[in-house]
Amino acid sequence: MEKAVGPVRSVESVAGPHTSSFAATVTASTGLVFVKAAEEAGAPLSARAQTSEVAASAVTGILSPRLLHHGAVDGWRVLVFDHVEGRPVRLRLGSPDMAQVVGVVDRIGRIQPGRSAGLPTLVGRLREHLPPGRTGPLCGNRLLHTDLTSANMIIRPDGRLSVVDWGQVALGPRWAEVGFLGAALLREGHNLGEVRRWMWRFPEWRRTPPTARRALAEAMVGHTSGRDTWWISLVEPPIAG
Repeated sequence: MEKAVGPVRSVESVAGPHTSSFAATVTASTGLVFVKAAEEAGAPLSARAQTSEVAASAVTGILSPRLLHHGAVDGWRVLVFDHVEGRPVRLRLGSPDMAQVVGVVDRIGRIQPGRSAGLPTLVGRLREHLPPGRTGPLCGNRLLHTDLTSANMIIRPDGRLSVVDWGQVALGPRWAEVGFLGAALLREGHNLGEVRRWMWRFPEWRRTPPTARRALAEAMVGHTSGRDTWWISLVEPPIAG
């Protein structure tokens, strides 16, 4: 790592949910960087997420921090990113930040990396929870972050929004991102009815056949071992009035 950023002067670990075993802000001779590491043998899922992050960094452009270095040392996979100064997005309905959240969902959904980018697919992630021969609704070639939480969207001092932690990136249908964002809003404590009305503002979500939305919901219930049964209600149309 020091070959990429110079001698390390200090390391400050960063708490919170990350798709890695270790995360820290590192002060190097060239300035601040953000470092993520995963033990390949002890945390294979985290190591796999890092592979996805490397692939995503090639297609996200200025939406995400620049990947400065990636490699393996002593059984650990290490990623080094530009450090992003700023604050987490206020992921609350009615927050002024939500206009930028809508904008970033649109920008992500316009990216079509192609299979050669080496990104995982949403179908691949959820295949075991989909009925045989019923993968079609979740097929697609659009970039999906699938984990747009407040912590993963940073408002920089200049007002720009950066999206971090692409460890759960996937290729799939554009409308699916709206579903995952709705799930994030529910976890922030919003009312189910309010969230469904907000999601209905997205044309790609409104126009998606109910059977396709339900396929995502049922797969996510299976993916979470039955914990997140609220997915079934989340994908229903809002109640009028």
